[in-house]
Amino acid sequence: MSAALSIARVSVLRALRRPSSWWLSALAFLPAALGAWLGASGYDALSVPAPLLVYVAAPLLVVPWVAGVLGEAFERRTVIYWFVRPMARPTALLGEWIGATVTVGTVLLLGGAMLAVANALTGNATMASLARLPLAMLAEAFALAGFSVGVGALAPKHPVSVAVGVLAVTEVALPTLWGPMQSISLSRQVLVLAGLDSSAVLPSLVGAAPTPSLPIAALVLAVFVAIPMGLAVRTVIDRDL
Repeated sequence: MSAALSIARVSVLRALRRPSSWWLSALAFLPAALGAWLGASGYDALSVPAPLLVYVAAPLLVVPWVAGVLGEAFERRTVIYWFVRPMARPTALLGEWIGATVTVGTVLLLGGAMLAVANALTGNATMASLARLPLAMLAEAFALAGFSVGVGALAPKHPVSVAVGVLAVTEVALPTLWGPMQSISLSRQVLVLAGLDSSAVLPSLVGAAPTPSLPIAALVLAVFVAIPMGLAVRTVIDRDL
């Protein structure tokens, strides 16, 4: 575990020193700014900004930040620096996941908190909503970071394209074609965790969306991480680097 934490520390420092990390972080705060403007204008501060944060800003922040950088490390073979050390290869993936969760999780947590405060200032929010939205964004960061680490290891040549393609299928294509498939949408489950009504975000052509459920939401987030990370662990063990 100490080796994974050391790799996580390097991952955090690398992100802080990368200029792209800072301008990508702005994506997490744009929905909060929009929510503040809508709230000040007498409109619902969450109806548009919350889905914008969950469906658009979070993936556009996390995927290039995590999958792009890790894929480049595999493509340029600089990841061998970790693999030649006396530790299991999957430890490197675990460390990258922890480091990515710390960095993007902090950014999305703050973005969610700012949006929740903007909504609270309208007088339409409860104390519970002030905590649920930031924590839901932290959960999305956790899931997207693990997903992106897995994709970066599995498809190092085009990690961002592959990750965006998979998300386009799970978040847009399948849920809009068939209502029950909204269960596989990570973004929808994050909105469920946040306590927001997500049923009208992506109306489906056929079938009704399943009833929101917190246990199902937690399960989907876990599966969203487990599949790519499990495949990535198997790949780095067997891959000849």
